[in-house]
Amino acid sequence: MTDTGGEGSGVAYYFLECCQSFVLTTEWTRDDYDSVVLIESKSTEQPLGSYLSENDLSIVIKSVSVQIDCSAVERFLSYADGEVSLSQVWNHPGYDVIREHAALLGRKPTREDVSRAVDGEQTSFSGVENLTENRDQIVRLVGHVQSRESEWIDQIDKQLRRVTLDADVPNATIYLGIGYEIGIGVKSGAYINLNEPLFHRMPRQLLYAVIHESSHVLHEREHNSISRLGPRPLASNDQQAVWNTVFHTEAYATYAPLRLRQADGNMGECDHPMSEDYRVLSDETQLRDLVEEYDSFRETIRQESVSHKVLFSHLFGGSRLPYRVGCALIREVERIEGSDAVQEAFYADPVDFPEQYDWALDKYRTNT
Repeated sequence: MTDTGGEGSGVAYYFLECCQSFVLTTEWTRDDYDSVVLIESKSTEQPLGSYLSENDLSIVIKSVSVQIDCSAVERFLSYADGEVSLSQVWNHPGYDVIREHAALLGRKPTREDVSRAVDGEQTSFSGVENLTENRDQIVRLVGHVQSRESEWIDQIDKQLRRVTLDADVPNATIYLGIGYEIGIGVKSGAYINLNEPLFHRMPRQLLYAVIHESSHVLHEREHNSISRLGPRPLASNDQQAVWNTVFHTEAYATYAPLRLRQADGNMGECDHPMSEDYRVLSDETQLRDLVEEYDSFRETIRQESVSHKVLFSHLFGGSRLPYRVGCALIREVERIEGSDAVQEAFYADPVDFPEQYDWALDKYRTNT
């Protein structure tokens, strides 16, 4: 949006604590005005409209891109204590995110899977191991997040704006819960499992994970890439499209917290795959090996189909090529062409992205 300026067009900011938003009033074109959503303060003080003259066009820009919701953790612990029913857990909106993500993988977790997992069985709802032993650390982690919520939301917002245009930063909810994957992000929101030991050892790692998963939410809302691949996208016969789409979203999700990690000095000192994604960025020899592996696998799926297991192992396991090579690619785009080019590449068609920006990996190719 563009401030049209002109006489008397000064900008005024009001902080409305009740909705955690900044209110920006100024003069705008009608097109600008129609492109935003108006909200009104729920305060018992003067309503927002009372600040505006009849001739003003006014907008409210939510500076907070995400909300952090801890209620799924509290409900799950209450279920483990026998204080609420399994249905109350299963019907929590955080579980809608889980179900949406599971469907992408061809899984159908049930409420009984949750119950059996809490009882110690291996089910499609994983990630609840050692819950009794970890409980105190989980409770402390929730308190840590709540005491820093404003700071964290500011950081999430700031880092996402490095990826995308300001107007496209999502208004999404990050659910902090217990169980399932370490972290997931889909169109409806994101979910992080607080029963992850990495977060207990280093709570800052949770913030990085939230930024990562928020980037996935942003990516899917912009590209609708999952729905474009069909009802079971990761099982699509078009393996090049699957590979390229996952590469694009994971590259940006890994890149999103990179600047904050650098500022914090957290670039891979922990023994964990998520930390290793960043350590390799400072190891040019390993990056050369990863790019060679990346080039080889891309050529393989150009020539022939591979098994679902092999495709998954190259996407999400082993060398984690979309995360590590993808982030290295975007970092090189930024180094050569600047931050605006990084944002521009985010809007590229995910299927075309690896070929369109392949030049950024040339420095890691021995014969280039």
